[in-house]
Amino acid sequence: MGRREFRFLRHLMWIAMGATLTVASGCNFGSQSKAEEGSTPAAPMAQPNRFNPTGASVCLQQMIKNPAGPFHLSFAEKSSDNKVSSVEADVTPATIDYTNHDTSAGQTSTDTKHLARAQVTEMEIDFDLMKPVPWHGELVAAQDAVKSAGAENVNGYNAIKYSIDTANEPAAQKATFLSLMAVKDYKIVGSAWVTTDTGCLVKYAIDLEQDGKDGSVKRTHFEGNVTKH
Repeated sequence: MGRREFRFLRHLMWIAMGATLTVASGCNFGSQSKAEEGSTPAAPMAQPNRFNPTGASVCLQQMIKNPAGPFHLSFAEKSSDNKVSSVEADVTPATIDYTNHDTSAGQTSTDTKHLARAQVTEMEIDFDLMKPVPWHGELVAAQDAVKSAGAENVNGYNAIKYSIDTANEPAAQKATFLSLMAVKDYKIVGSAWVTTDTGCLVKYAIDLEQDGKDGSVKRTHFEGNVTKH
């Protein structure tokens, strides 16, 4: 199975898991009709009282699909089995330029594309640009283990910082995700920043540890930034 196909299956699994516990909230970028795209910006969305990881990551997805202005993306994922995936992209309303790097079994592949907006497909956004983002599973698994750490200006955006630590996770939710992940235990620790006006994920640093029932341990670090030009 190729890396792209594996990533596709992994996202489908996480999406199904996230849907079990949360309903994606519509964000400004996703709520626009096709007729409205590229015209007037949507009205700001009120910042939710609690961390909504699915809404925040779907909003980022829609932000890439329908950018109000130019920004730079930098996403990376590195696991303890020496697999590394990263993407760097410059996104504008007219174009997307991006480069993917993937390392597995000591082999590295690089893919660089320059696309006009009309050429950009759903698959490229979801499984190339956003493939290192912990967007539907790792964040959802920790959604009730999150505390607000206050307002910050980060990467040119006004945002709320959230601190994540599954040591604070409710027992019932932990049991659900232990079953869904089919692991003995897991830990998720880190931070995420969500814009105060649109509810989009614009920065994160997340560490995931999964303890297998066979005694194996896998650690994965996720890090990402959306930086306004």
